[in-house]
Amino acid sequence: EALPGVGHKTAGVVMCQAFGHPAFPVDTHIHRLAQIWKLTNGKNVKQTEADLKKLFPKELWNDLHIQIIMHGREVCPARGCNGIRCDLCKKLHPGRKTPIVAKKP
Repeated sequence: EALPGVGHKTAGVVMCQAFGHPAFPVDTHIHRLAQIWKLTNGKNVKQTEADLKKLFPKELWNDLHIQIIMHGREVCPARGCNGIRCDLCKKLHPGRKTPIVAKKP
């Protein structure tokens, strides 16, 4: 993070993807999905990252952050989930017809 232009998330991505170091990089996309899925009530990405690290074992962090991003891109867009396309959202929010609004970090 001491390098110019490298923030917390970028440093985490490099550490886990390039070096295999356990990290759970959280961007606004993962932050919104974690809120929608009731995995956090964090008001920013750092709080959400801490909550997710408590919920999941360290050996899953590197893959899980990519899996959440891919699930969001393919199935459950963080800004427009309506509880119809995503099985996880269907279970968490049965009968929902309107989009779930996640808090902006």
